[in-house]
Amino acid sequence: MTDEAGEGPRYHAPALEKGLDILEHLGSVQEAQTLGDLGEALGRTRGEIFRMVAVLERRGYIERVAPDRFALSDRLFSLAMNQPRQRALAEAALPEMRRFADETGHSCHLAVASEAQMVVVAHVPSPAHVGFAVRIGHRQPLALTGSGLCLLAFMSPERRERTLRKSPEADGQRAWLGETLGAIRAAGHVLRPSRLAEGITDISVPVRDPATGDVLAALSCPFIRLLDAAERPEDLAARLREAAGRIAVLVENG
Repeated sequence: MTDEAGEGPRYHAPALEKGLDILEHLGSVQEAQTLGDLGEALGRTRGEIFRMVAVLERRGYIERVAPDRFALSDRLFSLAMNQPRQRALAEAALPEMRRFADETGHSCHLAVASEAQMVVVAHVPSPAHVGFAVRIGHRQPLALTGSGLCLLAFMSPERRERTLRKSPEADGQRAWLGETLGAIRAAGHVLRPSRLAEGITDISVPVRDPATGDVLAALSCPFIRLLDAAERPEDLAARLREAAGRIAVLVENG
């Protein structure tokens, strides 16, 4: 059997596809799902879902968060982070991120693009008594976060278009996104009120591949203005740009 484009053989593995459907659905919803929820969403019976869910739970890809509800575990995330490229990026970034946090008193995190979402792959909390931090594994649609907007802005045009086609959040926002991403590229960073939390200013800069210029990750700081702090968001953006440049050099040099 060939695929619709006639590019070669197209094989079917129904059991594998069923398991992937379950994982992809759990990754797309906010709440844990029952067997009935999964069956309804995927157009399958409870019996068809049951054995697959049992195997995925036993292998650690999903976890039972209530007697009858299931959610994704962090196993897929851990597997992805074990790839040499992602591991090298995080290892190169963490010393610079700790330096930023120690010198500024603000937390920071590193995010990469995953399909139409951003996912946090490293973070360093604020050393101060008061701060705001984003946990590792946190993911949101790209268009909703400072990190995501930074990643979109500095992608190649072709990669950006492919990504936006997979993003329901981009529907009806193309004009706004085009203007916003253009302004981010011109400024070299994101500096704007958070679209997810009141009182937070998103500051984000790209970590770019020195060889290709493509964006590898977004280095971000969720800024909270403390009454006794003199540092401005613009100052933190400059510090983040310096850190991102050093991270890029470390990644290039292996």
